[in-house]
Amino acid sequence: MKKARTYLSSAAFAAALISSPMAHASVWLKTGSGTSRPYGHVEYCNKNSADCQAHKIGDLPPARLSVLRDVNRIVNRSIKPMSDIKQFGKRELWTANAKAGDCEDFALSKRRALMARGFRPSHLLLTMARRRGEAHTVLVVRTRDGDFVLDNMRDEVLPVNRTGLGYVKMQSESNSAQWVRITGSTSRLAQAN
Repeated sequence: MKKARTYLSSAAFAAALISSPMAHASVWLKTGSGTSRPYGHVEYCNKNSADCQAHKIGDLPPARLSVLRDVNRIVNRSIKPMSDIKQFGKRELWTANAKAGDCEDFALSKRRALMARGFRPSHLLLTMARRRGEAHTVLVVRTRDGDFVLDNMRDEVLPVNRTGLGYVKMQSESNSAQWVRITGSTSRLAQAN
């Protein structure tokens, strides 16, 4: 009986470990050459130059998943989903302090909230992806435990390899005004300082 209980406890622990985001986290998006900047981001940078500049990459931080989950959940509940056309009469308008907005506004608000909690801009990367064939922007948080996605479509914070998204391009780690292609994923990330 004791042996069976030990086996069940071990099996329960293993199942919990496998289902936790950290168990699958040691995956980072692999990037390639520079690419075009999203039009909305160009306009955003023209109005918010302090958010769009070169910076040191620095050492990767720990994931701090509880902070990521809190910020993701709080921002997801504080912004009313609304298209830029409906709200502003424009196809694209990216804002970081939105009361209503689309995926880019959620991602920018999360980025700003995490910078206020000590994360560096080089670790908070706006990322364009495809969700069911449609363009979608999320915030990827680069940590020593892997890349994690904060998405306005879910409160759960997931490693990049568990989101079901097709990643296209993201902000450069070294310059928030530049974007790079995403070429795949890797289990080893070269760290530059």
